[in-house]
Amino acid sequence: MEPGNQQACKPHTKSQKVTRTTMTSETPRANCRDRAFLLWDMAGTLIPFDPVTGTPGALPGCDEFLPELGQDFRLVVTTGDQTDSARNLLGGFGLLCHFEKVFGDLFSPVGKPFGEILRQMGGKPSCSMAIGDRLGADIASDTPEVITLLINQGGDTVSAGLVALVIGKLRKLSPEFPEAFALLCQQSKPDDALLGKRGQGEVVKAWRGNLGFPCQLLLFQHPVLDGDRLIIQI
Repeated sequence: MEPGNQQACKPHTKSQKVTRTTMTSETPRANCRDRAFLLWDMAGTLIPFDPVTGTPGALPGCDEFLPELGQDFRLVVTTGDQTDSARNLLGGFGLLCHFEKVFGDLFSPVGKPFGEILRQMGGKPSCSMAIGDRLGADIASDTPEVITLLINQGGDTVSAGLVALVIGKLRKLSPEFPEAFALLCQQSKPDDALLGKRGQGEVVKAWRGNLGFPCQLLLFQHPVLDGDRLIIQI
């Protein structure tokens, strides 16, 4: 854990059926062990806002499912907020204890430097995923290998359990997320209605997928980025 992160997480008492979302002995992990990261956005993602009152609150299910995800991934927070302020806010919602490090003050015209963060941490981009709520802000600015899971869209807040379910289903397709994305696209129906300008860039290919629930699979391009960005939206 990050120096100074002494906050203890409360052990949750619910019965965990970890086999539903975590890796099984049959799922290949050889090239991803200890190098797989989940890069969580903070405001709007880990701490969404009530669409009516604007009141912030922790993403539902974090106490149960962040420890579960932590069995297979190293968890970090990436935010444009100042680092100490972000740590205090996460601590206030009981979330800081789940994360190895908080990367704050991340400002760039488009996206966040996930590639550089993973280089610093010894992570493998293709085994890692970013989780956020804004297409233009929560994609990788410096690598096409980190795919993004977009959640909390249209005023609807998902749960950490649904995030864990998505990740578990993708990892059953492949331990490397770009390959899992490609395999899921092969099983999905193209949908030109999803194409067009978005997030100051453009969705150039899109599919309607099914992970047991509907999802959108998007290929996103932006003039300042090299290569496509792979997006899964739930």
